[in-house]
Amino acid sequence: MSPHPFKNATIPIKPFQLAHTQQEVDDMKTLIRLSPLGPDTYENSAERKEALGISMDSMKEIKSAWLEYDWLARQAELNKELPQYVAQVDDTDPKTGKKHAFDIHFVGKMNEREDAVPLLLLHGWPGMGLFELTPMIRALEKAGAPPLHLVIMSLPGYLHSSAPPLDADFSIEGMARVAHGLMMGLGFKEYAAQGGDLGAFISRLLACRYEECKINMIPVRGPDQFPGIDLNSTDSARVKRLQEFHETGSGYAIEHATRPSTIAFTLASSPLALAAWVGEKLHEWTDATPPMEVVLQWLTLYWLTQSFPTSIYPYRWTKVDHPDPTQRPGEEARDLGKPLKGTYVEKPMGYSLFPKELMPVPRVWAEKTGNLVSFAEHDKGGHFAATEHADLLAKDVVEFLNVAWPARNGSA
Repeated sequence: MSPHPFKNATIPIKPFQLAHTQQEVDDMKTLIRLSPLGPDTYENSAERKEALGISMDSMKEIKSAWLEYDWLARQAELNKELPQYVAQVDDTDPKTGKKHAFDIHFVGKMNEREDAVPLLLLHGWPGMGLFELTPMIRALEKAGAPPLHLVIMSLPGYLHSSAPPLDADFSIEGMARVAHGLMMGLGFKEYAAQGGDLGAFISRLLACRYEECKINMIPVRGPDQFPGIDLNSTDSARVKRLQEFHETGSGYAIEHATRPSTIAFTLASSPLALAAWVGEKLHEWTDATPPMEVVLQWLTLYWLTQSFPTSIYPYRWTKVDHPDPTQRPGEEARDLGKPLKGTYVEKPMGYSLFPKELMPVPRVWAEKTGNLVSFAEHDKGGHFAATEHADLLAKDVVEFLNVAWPARNGSA
């Protein structure tokens, strides 16, 4: 009898359970207890309301709660609740010809119906790997999703998936190849994909076969740079939020992109350093900071798997010279009132817009980049929608699948 339910699989798959030890937890808590928080400063005082970074009060709260956190009990609950597997996915870089094998950690829930929709859920940084997205399992059921073959993976470099290779400059295109290899290897000839942050980029790359269409990192200078598009007051406010993020909230991304080795050593040396770097995002990028038990699960998984150093490699991609389609002269000029040639995705896509998203791109921009068949705008939620408001995101996914899956043409 097969140890897994993927009867059409063509790749090695084995069941998996979390197995971090009491010694690992004790060592982590020793470091937490012995790590100083440093002095009170003007910048970390409560009066600054974390506008200049995470506060001393928040760090004291995390440190105290983390020392009391029962990870082994939570680990047992996760193992009981989630059908976890590890699959071996082989990848060949088309640019170099180098071959690598990846162990990919994923949750897989197969449906009894052969015609169920294969759905791949993808996370981003600083996502908690597949565990960030597991609230979607129950939410999709409650939202009346069609029969699903549900796959939730940890991207390479996160949690218990293999880290990027040491002898290759692995990139976001590599992430897409591995994700596609996983779905094909599980026996799905076509599938739908959903993701936020890096997951959104990967979904687009999957839809256009990695490199047949390019994703431009357009520098946002203001509404006036986009001829042919009229923004209403709400959209103008979104553009302002996007600009503010670039100006005051993107320093972490510059560090990841330009000095990933340095910041990796820094955060790999102290759980509290990790808590400050990641905890800031869990607070600032949400409309309400997640419950402490969620924050501690997030941080503990990151620390015990030492995922930070191996998870930030995609940021180097943001420093590549991505051509701005709005600034090309002559016949190559791009009117964003029309579909963007070279970046347009023909396959159906959906877009969920949450108000506390870092880059809340207006719908009138998004629909120029692909075949937008469903759109939903919410009055709450932020960057980690699957954790914050899985019910809202699940409804959006169901709406998209009801429209897009029957009309698909090849892998979605």
